[in-house]
Amino acid sequence: MAVKRFAPRVPLGILLLAGFFLDLLAISFGYLGIEGTPATGDPWSHGLFMSVCWSAAAGFLCRRIFRSLHAGVVVGLVVFSHWILDLISHPIPFASFSFRTWQWDYGHPLPADLHLLFRSSPVVGFGLYNHIGAVQATVLEMAMFLAGAALYIDYRVRKREKTASSPAAHSASRSAGAGRANRIR
Repeated sequence: MAVKRFAPRVPLGILLLAGFFLDLLAISFGYLGIEGTPATGDPWSHGLFMSVCWSAAAGFLCRRIFRSLHAGVVVGLVVFSHWILDLISHPIPFASFSFRTWQWDYGHPLPADLHLLFRSSPVVGFGLYNHIGAVQATVLEMAMFLAGAALYIDYRVRKREKTASSPAAHSASRSAGAGRANRIR
Protein backbone atom coordinates (compact mmCIF):
# COMPACT_ATOMS: atom_id res chain seq x y z
CA MET A 1 0.00 0.00 0.00
CA ALA A 2 2.85 2.35 0.77
CA VAL A 3 4.13 2.18 -2.81
CA LYS A 4 0.86 3.39 -4.35
CA ARG A 5 2.23 6.94 -4.52
CA PHE A 6 5.06 5.65 -6.75
CA ALA A 7 2.70 3.89 -9.16
CA PRO A 8 -0.57 5.84 -9.17
CA ARG A 9 -1.81 4.18 -12.38
CA VAL A 10 -1.54 0.69 -10.89
CA PRO A 11 -4.64 -0.40 -8.92
CA LEU A 12 -4.09 -1.03 -5.21
CA GLY A 13 -5.30 -4.63 -5.64
CA ILE A 14 -2.51 -5.35 -8.14
CA LEU A 15 0.07 -3.93 -5.74
CA LEU A 16 -1.29 -6.05 -2.87
CA LEU A 17 -1.29 -9.13 -5.12
CA ALA A 18 2.32 -8.39 -6.06
CA GLY A 19 3.31 -8.44 -2.39
CA PHE A 20 1.77 -11.89 -1.90
CA PHE A 21 2.67 -13.25 -5.34
CA LEU A 22 5.54 -15.50 -4.22
CA ASP A 23 3.38 -17.05 -1.48
CA LEU A 24 0.54 -17.61 -3.96
CA LEU A 25 3.02 -19.39 -6.23
CA ALA A 26 4.30 -21.49 -3.31
CA ILE A 27 0.77 -22.54 -2.35
CA SER A 28 -0.13 -23.33 -5.96
CA PHE A 29 3.11 -25.23 -6.61
CA GLY A 30 2.73 -27.11 -3.34
CA TYR A 31 -0.83 -28.11 -4.22
CA LEU A 32 0.35 -29.32 -7.64
CA GLY A 33 3.26 -31.24 -6.08
CA ILE A 34 5.85 -29.15 -7.91
CA GLU A 35 7.41 -27.65 -4.78
CA GLY A 36 7.58 -28.26 -1.06
CA THR A 37 8.44 -31.93 -0.83
CA PRO A 38 11.85 -33.58 -0.56
CA ALA A 39 11.14 -35.37 -3.86
CA THR A 40 10.49 -32.17 -5.82
CA GLY A 41 12.77 -29.98 -3.75
CA ASP A 42 13.59 -27.17 -6.14
CA PRO A 43 12.43 -23.77 -4.86
CA TRP A 44 10.32 -22.61 -7.81
CA SER A 45 8.75 -19.78 -5.84
CA HIS A 46 11.01 -18.56 -3.04
CA GLY A 47 14.61 -19.12 -4.14
CA LEU A 48 16.55 -15.91 -4.83
CA PHE A 49 17.06 -16.74 -8.51
CA MET A 50 13.42 -17.65 -9.11
CA SER A 51 12.23 -14.65 -7.07
CA VAL A 52 14.20 -12.41 -9.42
CA CYS A 53 12.69 -14.25 -12.41
CA TRP A 54 9.11 -13.92 -11.05
CA SER A 55 9.73 -10.26 -10.21
CA ALA A 56 10.96 -9.56 -13.73
CA ALA A 57 8.01 -11.44 -15.25
CA ALA A 58 5.48 -9.53 -13.11
CA GLY A 59 7.21 -6.24 -13.90
CA PHE A 60 7.24 -6.97 -17.63
CA LEU A 61 3.56 -7.97 -17.57
CA CYS A 62 2.56 -4.79 -15.73
CA ARG A 63 4.69 -2.70 -18.05
CA ARG A 64 2.72 -4.14 -20.98
CA ILE A 65 -0.68 -3.81 -19.29
CA PHE A 66 -0.22 -0.27 -18.00
CA ARG A 67 2.06 0.86 -20.84
CA SER A 68 4.44 2.31 -18.29
CA LEU A 69 8.00 1.26 -17.55
CA HIS A 70 7.70 2.97 -14.18
CA ALA A 71 4.63 0.91 -13.21
CA GLY A 72 6.40 -2.29 -14.28
CA VAL A 73 9.49 -1.48 -12.23
CA VAL A 74 7.41 -0.69 -9.13
CA VAL A 75 5.40 -3.93 -9.40
CA GLY A 76 8.57 -5.97 -9.99
CA LEU A 77 10.18 -4.41 -6.92
CA VAL A 78 7.10 -5.12 -4.81
CA VAL A 79 7.25 -8.80 -5.83
CA PHE A 80 10.95 -8.92 -4.97
CA SER A 81 10.42 -7.13 -1.65
CA HIS A 82 8.65 -10.30 -0.47
CA TRP A 83 11.92 -12.22 -0.80
CA ILE A 84 13.81 -9.50 1.11
CA LEU A 85 11.32 -9.70 4.00
CA ASP A 86 11.53 -13.51 3.91
CA LEU A 87 15.35 -13.23 4.08
CA ILE A 88 14.99 -11.27 7.32
CA SER A 89 12.34 -13.49 8.89
CA HIS A 90 13.09 -17.05 7.67
CA PRO A 91 13.15 -19.74 8.75
CA ILE A 92 9.62 -19.57 10.09
CA PRO A 93 8.75 -22.49 12.38
CA PHE A 94 5.21 -22.98 11.04
CA ALA A 95 5.31 -26.74 11.63
CA SER A 96 5.42 -26.18 15.40
CA PHE A 97 2.80 -23.42 15.48
CA SER A 98 -0.30 -23.93 17.62
CA PHE A 99 -3.40 -21.83 17.00
CA ARG A 100 -4.66 -22.87 20.43
CA THR A 101 -1.70 -21.34 22.30
CA TRP A 102 -0.52 -18.95 19.54
CA GLN A 103 3.03 -20.14 20.11
CA TRP A 104 5.72 -22.02 18.30
CA ASP A 105 8.53 -23.92 19.85
CA TYR A 106 11.05 -26.07 18.09
CA GLY A 107 13.33 -26.08 21.13
CA HIS A 108 16.27 -24.94 19.01
CA PRO A 109 16.89 -22.40 16.24
CA LEU A 110 15.95 -23.67 12.79
CA PRO A 111 18.55 -23.57 10.01
CA ALA A 112 18.29 -21.15 7.10
CA ASP A 113 15.90 -22.32 4.38
CA LEU A 114 15.89 -19.84 1.46
CA HIS A 115 17.86 -21.20 -1.48
CA LEU A 116 19.96 -18.87 -3.57
CA LEU A 117 19.50 -20.90 -6.74
CA PHE A 118 18.02 -24.40 -6.65
CA ARG A 119 17.96 -27.41 -4.33
CA SER A 120 21.71 -27.94 -3.97
CA SER A 121 22.61 -24.26 -3.70
CA PRO A 122 23.50 -22.48 -0.44
CA VAL A 123 20.61 -21.40 1.79
CA VAL A 124 20.19 -18.10 3.63
CA GLY A 125 17.88 -16.60 6.22
CA PHE A 126 18.62 -14.25 9.10
CA GLY A 127 16.17 -16.10 11.35
CA LEU A 128 14.25 -13.27 13.01
CA TYR A 129 11.45 -15.71 13.87
CA ASN A 130 13.96 -17.95 15.64
CA HIS A 131 14.37 -15.14 18.17
CA ILE A 132 10.83 -13.87 18.69
CA GLY A 133 7.62 -15.65 19.56
CA ALA A 134 4.47 -16.03 17.49
CA VAL A 135 2.73 -13.20 19.33
CA GLN A 136 5.64 -10.81 18.70
CA ALA A 137 5.76 -11.90 15.05
CA THR A 138 2.03 -11.24 14.68
CA VAL A 139 2.39 -7.80 16.28
CA LEU A 140 5.34 -7.00 14.00
CA GLU A 141 3.46 -8.04 10.85
CA MET A 142 0.34 -6.13 11.90
CA ALA A 143 2.47 -3.05 12.63
CA MET A 144 4.01 -3.26 9.14
CA PHE A 145 0.53 -3.61 7.62
CA LEU A 146 -0.81 -0.64 9.59
CA ALA A 147 2.21 1.48 8.64
CA GLY A 148 1.57 0.67 4.97
CA ALA A 149 -2.14 1.48 5.39
CA ALA A 150 -1.28 4.80 7.07
CA LEU A 151 1.06 5.75 4.22
CA TYR A 152 -1.62 4.83 1.69
CA ILE A 153 -4.28 6.87 3.50
CA ASP A 154 -1.87 9.81 3.69
CA TYR A 155 -1.26 9.49 -0.07
CA ARG A 156 -5.01 9.42 -0.83
CA VAL A 157 -5.76 12.42 1.43
CA ARG A 158 -2.94 14.48 -0.08
CA LYS A 159 -4.05 13.53 -3.59
CA ARG A 160 -7.64 14.57 -2.81
CA GLU A 161 -6.47 17.87 -1.28
CA LYS A 162 -4.21 18.56 -4.25
CA THR A 163 -7.03 17.85 -6.69
CA ALA A 164 -9.49 20.01 -4.74
CA SER A 165 -7.08 22.97 -4.59
CA SER A 166 -5.99 22.83 -8.24
CA PRO A 167 -6.96 25.76 -10.52
CA ALA A 168 -8.85 23.38 -12.80
CA ALA A 169 -11.05 22.25 -9.91
CA HIS A 170 -11.80 25.88 -8.97
CA SER A 171 -12.70 26.90 -12.52
CA ALA A 172 -14.89 23.81 -12.92
CA SER A 173 -16.77 24.60 -9.73
CA ARG A 174 -17.19 28.26 -10.78
CA SER A 175 -18.53 27.32 -14.20
CA ALA A 176 -20.89 24.80 -12.63
CA GLY A 177 -22.11 27.51 -10.25
CA ALA A 178 -22.60 29.95 -13.14
CA GLY A 179 -24.63 27.37 -14.99
CA ARG A 180 -26.94 26.98 -12.02
CA ALA A 181 -27.31 30.77 -11.69
CA ASN A 182 -28.28 31.07 -15.37
CA ARG A 183 -30.90 28.32 -15.01
CA ILE A 184 -32.42 30.01 -11.96
CA ARG A 185 -32.95 33.31 -13.81
